Order: sequence, then C-alpha cells, then structure tokens
Amino acid sequence: MNCKHWMNSQEAAISLGISVRTLRRRDKAGKLHTVRTAGNHRRIALTEIQRLRGQDAAGRCALYARVSTGLQAREGHLARQLERLRVAATERGYQVVQANAEHAWSLNAKRRGMKQLLSLLEQQTLDGILIEYPDRLVRFGFGSLQETFRWHQVRVEVLDPPERTDPTIELLADMLAIVTVFSGKLYAYRAHANPCRKASVIGSIDEGQKAVA
Repeated sequence: MNCKHWMNSQEAAISLGISVRTLRRRDKAGKLHTVRTAGNHRRIALTEIQRLRGQDAAGRCALYARVSTGLQAREGHLARQLERLRVAATERGYQVVQANAEHAWSLNAKRRGMKQLLSLLEQQTLDGILIEYPDRLVRFGFGSLQETFRWHQVRVEVLDPPERTDPTIELLADMLAIVTVFSGKLYAYRAHANPCRKASVIGSIDEGQKAVA
C-alpha cells in the first residue's frame, strides 16, 4: 500500500473537519469506504477524502510556517518547516495557492502572514490551510480559530496534532508561555531604550523563545 495515497483515521478526520468518532460511525454505516491493514487499522484513500469533500484532486491550499526567533530562522528551521508542508501538500494532491513563512511572535496580531490567510478567506479562494503544529498559527485559542475557518468551508490541517495531556499540565504550559513571551517583549523594550544592551538582550530573547516557539 502506497502511504502517499492513504490516510489513517486521525489524518482523515482532520482533513474532513470531523472527529475520529464520527469517521468511525460513517464507516460502520457504509458512508465511508475504508480498507484495513494487516494490523486491522483503518486506511482511507485520498480519492475517497476528495469525494467526500466534493472537491477535485487539486484542492486549493495555503501553507503557513512560522518561527518565533531570529536564531531559529538563521538555523534553517523556517525553511525546513515550509519544505515539509510543501511535501505534505504534494502527497495529498493539493494545489498550493500561497506559501507564507515568517519570523514573528505568536501573540503578534499584526503578522503579515496571518493577514494574507484572512485575505484568502475573504476572497473565498482557499479550501484548506496546512500547518505543522497548532501553535505555528496561533498560541492560544486554536480551536476557536479553526472553527471560524470551518464556517467559511476552509479546513485547517495539522501535520502533527498535539497529544492529549493532563489539564493541569496544559495550564502550566500556557502560563509558562505567557510569562516567557511577555518577558521577551519587556527585554526588547529595555534594549531599545539602551542600545548598549541590545546584543546581549537579543541573545536572551532568542534562547527564551525557543521553549515556546
């Protein structure tokens, strides 16, 4: 079986904008054609996904890649992220209408790449968006943003969906992210006011932002 032409249940559910449980119910009801691997795992053909979406093989998609620090960009993380998205789009038979790659903090509401995605949404020239991780697109409120895109018939497909963790751990991670991001902003303001400290502060910001990029 050529893995480039098949999706597992989680990938197919994300692509269709439904839950894995709903996908399984449709399979049992005969509304979705699946095959089984030797290990009895579901696999869904890309052509079947495209049929259910009512789209042809060249569904229009945009790619969005982001890093938080200049150090990450210089080390090639942004380029590798974008290349991985291009490969995924090709494997899924999508037509890439726009590729956005930017170095910006996740809490920056004026990101140019985000504005370009919203512009495509408004023009109705998009069927899906490919991102590597949810926090590449937005640090907080990913579910709400995903639902907003879904209302416009645009899917947000995540190559590496996050694993479910304990709610307490998730809360602590969010608190740490908030403190780190705003600390970085404070250091940046101080560096701007005191140019002599700029070089050392930039290094501190790069290192601090790595943990929440």
